[in-house]
Amino acid sequence: MKLSKCVSIVKTVLAGVVSGLVVAPAYALVITPTNSGDTLVSSLLGAGIQAVGATSYTGVTNQSATFTGGNASGIGFNDGILLTTGSVLQVPGPNNNGPETLGGLQGGPDISTPLNTPGNAFLDGLAGAGTHDVARLAFSFQFVGGGGGDLFFNFVFASEEYVDYVNTSFNDVFAFRVDGVNVALVPGTNLPITINNLNPVNHAAFYRNNVAGQFASLNLDNSFDGLTTVLTAQASGLGAGVHTMEFLIGDTSDSIFDSGVFIQGGTFSNVPTDPALPEPDSLALVVLVLAGAARLRRR
Repeated sequence: MKLSKCVSIVKTVLAGVVSGLVVAPAYALVITPTNSGDTLVSSLLGAGIQAVGATSYTGVTNQSATFTGGNASGIGFNDGILLTTGSVLQVPGPNNNGPETLGGLQGGPDISTPLNTPGNAFLDGLAGAGTHDVARLAFSFQFVGGGGGDLFFNFVFASEEYVDYVNTSFNDVFAFRVDGVNVALVPGTNLPITINNLNPVNHAAFYRNNVAGQFASLNLDNSFDGLTTVLTAQASGLGAGVHTMEFLIGDTSDSIFDSGVFIQGGTFSNVPTDPALPEPDSLALVVLVLAGAARLRRR
């Protein structure tokens, strides 16, 4: 066989391999419950940031998890951690709920695991009502090298309160507090992200519908009725030294109809991360394959 033909065949095979690495495989959402604060934090940390001291987690069995398969399930990124107000085991899809309309208070079956555990005063203030079933993860961090910098991480908020409980008192809420300041905001505003602040009619550009009825459903393979687009939390100009981080999510007004927040693994970093990029291990393999192809072509 001629060398040129051999090179052509190898290049074709390499192109297929690279394509398979860049496009995330279609695996279903895999949930691994954990109440270990250390496990959750280690899944989040990315470049330029290091955890300092002990972590603190508040929640019950199956309330939080690490996950993979998020791309195939419509989350918007492949892996990370999940904090919920109910059970993470109910999150994998498909979603068989609906039909639902704004204020319709209809549909079913719903994701709902009442925990009847305490709320949080900070979340109460954001939601405008009492909260319940709070999951909380807290830790301290600093920038590698000890100086200051900017903090970024990607996330998606999702809820079963969408869409039929929009503009009601069941205004589920979450917060990301950096040194006590909430950085989980509706883009371009100072509003906290809640059911009433971000939905199909309020700041709809950042909302994705996943339940049949009044609004077209994207039919994503997870059980939440609605979720945000992938958003980026940011805290700019943090000084040198140690900073505090607190993740909070809670039900509002009652303990039923769960909400969750997905945080992308490896994006808690001093540089922003594009959620569409391949995972770091896959990216390294792509580089190696391309380098091999270049050497082969030169030969």
